[in-house]
Amino acid sequence: MLCRILAFYLESIKIMKYLLGSILAIFLNFSIQAKESKFGELSFKKAVNLSGKQRMLSQRIAKIFVLKYIGANGLNIERDLKSAQILFERNLNILKENGKSQSAKVKAKIHAESREWFRFKDALNDEKESLEEMLVQAEELLVKCHELVLAIEEASDYTKQISYDSSTSQMRVQTINKAGRQRMLSQKMCLYYAASRAFKDHQKAEDAKKIYRGIYAEMNKVINDLMVSEFNDSKIDLTISEILNTFELIENDKKHFLDNKIPLLTILQTSDKLLNEFNKLTNLYSISY
Repeated sequence: MLCRILAFYLESIKIMKYLLGSILAIFLNFSIQAKESKFGELSFKKAVNLSGKQRMLSQRIAKIFVLKYIGANGLNIERDLKSAQILFERNLNILKENGKSQSAKVKAKIHAESREWFRFKDALNDEKESLEEMLVQAEELLVKCHELVLAIEEASDYTKQISYDSSTSQMRVQTINKAGRQRMLSQKMCLYYAASRAFKDHQKAEDAKKIYRGIYAEMNKVINDLMVSEFNDSKIDLTISEILNTFELIENDKKHFLDNKIPLLTILQTSDKLLNEFNKLTNLYSISY
């Protein structure tokens, strides 16, 4: 009888050890998953927002180059160019630091963006760089920036799968990307509007027109999509209404806009206003729950 009791006691200890070990393993697993569900010290929402700003800055810097190319000068132009470059580099450093613990793909995309940025900077400082060559360089940098955004978005989706997070969170990340992309398009639209005037070659000017017309059509569609997003609250709805009011400035004179007959200063001011409003909207999607 005593032997049976002792055997039962020992078996109970084994079971308790097994249960405690399982609980500890589950706890550690969730701890690791919680750690993996962040982009370094940043949330994935903030990482997508930050990497998305790089797309915008690539086109903003190119836009300022084109404005200088056609004769716009002054302290504001030089200040804006310097500020945009400093911001790009600071954002890139933040992404590098927080991307150290990420996948090989994400790290490779950060490296590719960094490499392309230095090429772009060299082109900016090259007085022999033609307008057409600069537009090519700006597009190549934009591609690398966009690829990084997509890689971070993909990493976010993977970490949410292994941590059993809801698909709603991933949809929010995708919405942040969509809204953030419009910041870039606001600057690219103005870039090619100005380039269309800068090109002396008729065909190149017409090609530039086609690009900014396509951007206008895409932005128009995305604004409609964002209006019915399930993540909208009263603040977001108000910001979208502000965007609609600004976009209406182009809509009300659409024919002249498409024919490149609206004053460049008007498009510059409108695109910068759209940039600020879309930046506000993207930030709201990033912080809302």
